[in-house]
Amino acid sequence: MLQVVSENNAYLQDLNTRSRSNKVHGNELARLHRKIGFTLGKQFLNTLPLKEVSVINPQGKQGTDFSLDCSNVTIICILRAGLYIAEGVRKSFGLSDHVYMLSNSPQDIKSNLLKGRDLVLVDSVINSGKTLMQYIDVCNEAASISVISLVMQNKFRKVIDEKYPDYNFIISRVSKNSYVGKGQTDTGNRLFGTC
Repeated sequence: MLQVVSENNAYLQDLNTRSRSNKVHGNELARLHRKIGFTLGKQFLNTLPLKEVSVINPQGKQGTDFSLDCSNVTIICILRAGLYIAEGVRKSFGLSDHVYMLSNSPQDIKSNLLKGRDLVLVDSVINSGKTLMQYIDVCNEAASISVISLVMQNKFRKVIDEKYPDYNFIISRVSKNSYVGKGQTDTGNRLFGTC
């Protein structure tokens, strides 16, 4: 299932617009990516189960309430450009237990961090989806797979419909122009000043 979160979120639309400006790079772009990741992370948290917990209220009375259960979640940050989106997603989890890992390659991923777990793959841009699909192929032991990304090329919708209809794709915006950044327009280069 594809959720394009900015379609119904003016705050996220504003963040997307600012992140697309050619005047924004380095620390400012990283800050915007963290905010976008936080917003997308909250959208993901809405899909998780609640668990009953014991609480003591301000009057000192003990009772029960409900809390998010993130203990079965593994977040995998696809490096390098996905770093700040993933940091924002992770921040949305607050103090909840979860596993967080950075990955340069699908071969980095250890089976024990996947088997039976709810997996969240985080990247900044989905162009052709080639890298993402390599990660998904390696993660077949996961209980569920969700994908969080800042932007996805519109042509990838067909891949989602055909190959991944049961996966949760939480995307900030969809690009219809199929542009792939190079040099100074590449997202990673804009973030890290490596052009």
